[in-house]
Amino acid sequence: MKQRETDLILQAARLYYEENLSQDEVATKLKTSRSNISRMLTTAKNNGFVEIRIVAPLSRHETVANQIKKLLDVKEVQVVSPSANELAINAVGRAAAKALTSVLKGNQTIAISWGRGLEAAVVHCKKDSIPGLKITQLMGALSNVETSVTADEIGRTLARNLNAVFVPFNAPVVVSNQKMRNSLLQEQSVAQAVGLARNASVALVGIGSHGSSSSEMVLNEFNLSPSEREDIATNYAGDIAARFYNSAGKMLSSLLDNRVIGLSLDEIRKIPRVIGVANGAEKVMGVIGAARSKLVDVLIIDLACANSILKVLSAAEMRSA
Repeated sequence: MKQRETDLILQAARLYYEENLSQDEVATKLKTSRSNISRMLTTAKNNGFVEIRIVAPLSRHETVANQIKKLLDVKEVQVVSPSANELAINAVGRAAAKALTSVLKGNQTIAISWGRGLEAAVVHCKKDSIPGLKITQLMGALSNVETSVTADEIGRTLARNLNAVFVPFNAPVVVSNQKMRNSLLQEQSVAQAVGLARNASVALVGIGSHGSSSSEMVLNEFNLSPSEREDIATNYAGDIAARFYNSAGKMLSSLLDNRVIGLSLDEIRKIPRVIGVANGAEKVMGVIGAARSKLVDVLIIDLACANSILKVLSAAEMRSA
């Protein structure tokens, strides 16, 4: 296909799909026949110039969400379930994308962590260019996870989808000791990313939980001795941005915390709007701990996670009665 013909097909597709002109109106504008426009639109779809997706509305569970909101004292809770043939993580991702893009304004910074939930969210983030929008990371890079789910790769994808500027966090998330962490925090590029994240208007975070694969991958970054690993594994409830906390939402261990390059739990808590994402029954303790710690303002979870939360909280209430 010649370049001139390709350009004409793309022009017709933009007028029809983006500007919502009728085929007759496109034909008039391009000074051709309606049948030619119909042919060009078919060619555009066949050649992959146009992609059409049917997105079913999310199934929301308001009663369950309101119960969790009241029990955990979270500002906003969304409980969603997937449409037919959709994975729960994609439903959670779609809801998170909407929660994020609906509040964006000019000259804001979005700070992100990592994980499958965030990976599912950023692919659904589409919005016209917003002046001065920046994306950065809450923490350094993980070495033991797939590239596609790291904060760096998620941040780049989100920036691309929102036509924003990405400011990478050029440091590992975990180092061998506190002295090295303090030294790296003095590096100009690292200090810039940390400062930008601290002043973020919105954060999008994945919530890890005791025993979940994501939390275990973060623990692997620390190379703990068997006894240290057992002690941590026994006591942690969850983690956000490589910061581990107990069931009350308190920092778990300075042994871990002093080796992490990134925002602390207190610093994350100070970000005006933190959107927390989790799916699956196994995330229950991490979500409860994050909510009790006031780490998230908006909680987006699937029905399986929500039901597990209610079950755990009901059991705890019965024991205390």
